[in-house]
Amino acid sequence: MTKKTFLKVLLFLVTLTLGLGLFYFLVARQGIGEVVQSIHFFGISAFLGFILLSIANFYLYSLRWQVILNSLLPAKKRLSVFKIFLNRLAGFSVNYLTPAAQVGGEPVRIAMLNADGVPMKEATSSVLLDITFELTAYVAFILAGVVMAFTGDLVSGYSLWLILAGVGLMLSFLMTVLHALSRGKDIMYRTFNYIGLNKIKSLASFGEDLRQTEKMMTRFLNHDYSLIFLVGVLSFFMLAFRVFEMYFIAHFLGFDLNFAQSFLIATLPGFALLLPIPAGVGVFEGSFAGIFALLGVPVSAVAFALVIRGRDLLFIVTGALYLISKGHEFIQKKIFAVK
Repeated sequence: MTKKTFLKVLLFLVTLTLGLGLFYFLVARQGIGEVVQSIHFFGISAFLGFILLSIANFYLYSLRWQVILNSLLPAKKRLSVFKIFLNRLAGFSVNYLTPAAQVGGEPVRIAMLNADGVPMKEATSSVLLDITFELTAYVAFILAGVVMAFTGDLVSGYSLWLILAGVGLMLSFLMTVLHALSRGKDIMYRTFNYIGLNKIKSLASFGEDLRQTEKMMTRFLNHDYSLIFLVGVLSFFMLAFRVFEMYFIAHFLGFDLNFAQSFLIATLPGFALLLPIPAGVGVFEGSFAGIFALLGVPVSAVAFALVIRGRDLLFIVTGALYLISKGHEFIQKKIFAVK
């Protein structure tokens, strides 16, 4: 084992241990009995309904990736949305268990496409474009929640208009970024240099990768201007879908959230998945506990998070089984080649 590999394994174990410790603390503080009772109260029927909602949202994620990929391929080589759905599940299963939960499984997604006959260049470009759009929308969505958190009393009816304005601004920002990229304005690379990150030796190579990614995005967006609108709207609705999911879970745990509460719960805990902790263990549950206390939501934060974890577990198992079905040796070889 090389020193670099050893450090990665050590970091994984240390962060996972810290996360599990925090998770144990939260369960102990709330009481295992209360957590179990809350999950039992939620029930199987509600959980199945939540799964169906999540599948619908995951379909939208797959549809966006399909739009991007098929725009790069000739008609004969284009993939169905069902095939994309399964490939994305495979990537999700790896993403979820890595310290970088939003970007950890992208080599797997590239390998799955390549296994389906998609050339490596187009496969890599489609995944890079998809994750760039996803992270842009994801960060904008979280920032919208942060802004709303500082607007005052977010449980009043007046807050609905503030949140709608924030969502509108978020969508406008996303569409503006995509439009600028379609015109060849490498705004992310310029921002990277403007704030001085290019002067950091360890990040210098990342700047060039960022520039090349923006060039690929420009070529994609210039292919058909209407794709800017389609990809932007899909990105927006996929993330906005989470607002309703939060309302759904809380409702079947015995409390009806208003729109403001649902929006904040859907956005602020997202920071946990950006931290270098595998699956955000402990931090994810802790973020719900913090936002519930802030908003006065009388729901078990651990039970709330475990409902989401249960959904994720089903997705992980399904994605892993599909990954294995592709052939362990072939996929492993392709993943190493991508890396």
